[in-house]
Amino acid sequence: MNIDLCFTAQKLTSPLVYGKTAIILDIFRTSSTIITALYQGAAKILPAFTPQKALQLKKQHPASLLGGETNCLKTDGFDLGNSPLEYAPAIIKNQTIILSTTNGTTTIQQAKDAAKIYIGSFLNAPALVQKLQENKNDLLLACAGTQGEYSLEDVCCAGYFLHLLKNTVNPLLNDKALSALALYHNFQKNLPYYLSRSQNGRTLLAKGYWRDIEYCCLQNFLPTIPLYCDSTIIDISTSK
Repeated sequence: MNIDLCFTAQKLTSPLVYGKTAIILDIFRTSSTIITALYQGAAKILPAFTPQKALQLKKQHPASLLGGETNCLKTDGFDLGNSPLEYAPAIIKNQTIILSTTNGTTTIQQAKDAAKIYIGSFLNAPALVQKLQENKNDLLLACAGTQGEYSLEDVCCAGYFLHLLKNTVNPLLNDKALSALALYHNFQKNLPYYLSRSQNGRTLLAKGYWRDIEYCCLQNFLPTIPLYCDSTIIDISTSK
């Protein structure tokens, strides 16, 4: 298995993703929210690539919940924001969630020509790596970044995936992958501290979301395996 790493959604071109298995990494917070929502009982998630598109989808699915953020805060008129801690079973169990976020849902759209698209984070990396043992395609770790810029937390999580994969498929790593792996090895003992110093970490802290940072940095916490297919994200894990 060959493994490549892309630092931002804007770099995800069709030739880069075509025929590969892509793992979408938007750690603060879209990936973490999707994984948590599905684990907490959401039936499925419909990613919308703008708030306007989310509202259009709401007309087609009037019983669904609107979730997401604009510039880190809950989008006006939506039911939920983009904090994974908001997605409690009492609110979302058996519900369809339409989700629109600044960077994460855009990354899913950019990767649409991949052979398979999974959603990954620190929370579910071991479960997803186990699933990848069945994978025959080359792998692309697709970091969302932040409006076209490198995001420390996404690349660090890519390093976590590489750390786990290195023990299973023993891939040949390019320089981008090696740098991500080194970053994870340097930060792994205190992820919340180091990643809270990133641009997105500082933004979350300024808005009072320290608990989100702590939660999004939990490693091997959930068994959820979100797969994006036919404009829908579902959990294909066998246990919850």
